[in-house]
Amino acid sequence: MKYKILAFIILGTASMQSVAEYAYWVDSNGDYVRDRNGHCVRTINWTPELAIPGCEGKEEVAAKPAPAPVVKAAPVVAAPVATEPVYTNISLASGATFEHGGSTLSAEGKAEVKKLVEQFRGKSVDSVIIEGHTDSTGDAAFNQQLSEKRAEAVKAEAVANGANPDKITTVGYGETKPIADNSTREGRAKNRRVEIRVKAKQAQ
Repeated sequence: MKYKILAFIILGTASMQSVAEYAYWVDSNGDYVRDRNGHCVRTINWTPELAIPGCEGKEEVAAKPAPAPVVKAAPVVAAPVATEPVYTNISLASGATFEHGGSTLSAEGKAEVKKLVEQFRGKSVDSVIIEGHTDSTGDAAFNQQLSEKRAEAVKAEAVANGANPDKITTVGYGETKPIADNSTREGRAKNRRVEIRVKAKQAQ
């Protein structure tokens, strides 16, 4: 009887020692062997690095995920605001700015042109179109040449006051584009004119 018990103890010990390579003893079912306090029984291979919280009477704490990297948002750069061009139409009455049948600017006409140049100083001017017009009195060919000369006279005065000549285009329409009735004095006076069309942007 003593030999059987001893044999059992020896076999049991051998079985337990076969798993002694682990940090804790396990039984034949693969479960950890625990003491009266519920702690797993350590083997001689146990080290603090191999300690399992659940076996040491401590609750297993799930590893906290690494914090997500903080990505700094790129600075928001405001898109440049497009500036709408300003279109300005100005009409100079030929009766007040030119002598009858002539293309020389009067003092009043020069003052009007200077005022116009000052109005657009400090703005980005894209283009200027100066159009000369006449009434239907007289020869059509003469009226055509007169309208061209008057448009050129206005350009010359504008350039003299600081306007960029490369931005200015002149054209004469003679009597071809009336805006009023040429059969009346009032209508003819309205048709004798110089129109200035300015395309510019406000200064930023």
